[in-house]
Amino acid sequence: MAAGVATAAVLGLVAGCQGGGPGAEGGAGSAETVEGKDEPRVVRAREAGRLGHVELGPGEVPGLVIERGSAVTAGHGRPDTDREACRPLVVALGSQPQPEPVASVVDTFAAPAGGRGSQGLLGTIRVSAYEGDGASRTLGELREAAAECADGFGMTTGEGEPQRFEAVRVLDAPALGDEAMAYRLVNAAERAPSLVTVVRSGSTLSMFFATNLADPGGVEIPERLVVAQVAKVERPVRSGRPAVVATARPHLAEAGEAGADDGGEAAE
Repeated sequence: MAAGVATAAVLGLVAGCQGGGPGAEGGAGSAETVEGKDEPRVVRAREAGRLGHVELGPGEVPGLVIERGSAVTAGHGRPDTDREACRPLVVALGSQPQPEPVASVVDTFAAPAGGRGSQGLLGTIRVSAYEGDGASRTLGELREAAAECADGFGMTTGEGEPQRFEAVRVLDAPALGDEAMAYRLVNAAERAPSLVTVVRSGSTLSMFFATNLADPGGVEIPERLVVAQVAKVERPVRSGRPAVVATARPHLAEAGEAGADDGGEAAE
């Protein structure tokens, strides 16, 4: 599964469906290793607090299997491109978003085996909290890049593999959050399109990536999934609590993806 997805538009973004989780290399279970590799980023994330209570649990979205992402779910490193106008689209597919969020959590979703409809659907949810105007700037840059790169672009993955997208199509965005956008990437080699939806709720971005290798024409980001995730992100805000709080669940602490150890304390 992971090998097939790596050749599709979402790169390693759905590789986490094969397993992994807390304690995997680069995950919260190996915090000392991560700190030694990139201490400033981890410390910065810990000082800022972590995203808490925003992940969708098993069974929260009917008809989808949702699992915590492993340390490699968001791919490795930062993809590159020789077309500067398209760089925001390329960076979004890697594990090092720019600007760098202060905290992120990553989960995967898939159609259940043997279930009805959406067979072969695979996807990733990445929720990231930013400082200042980082969230709005990221979404704005993605919107501009999608318009500029309608005729496609080439890129190199973080693993050094070449990719070519022959088209970028802007789609109708969901009427959620403070603003939202959606687009479709068409992989030139595999003919397997990928969908991306981005919703901004204040300083937090909920990003959804999906592909379907079994039925390329049936790829979708289920509306019920987006609605459920955005509602969970916005719930702390509606209740008057900050969106970035302590969490009891370990998450990613890889470059660009920071998480918490059990029993972590919220930033003051």
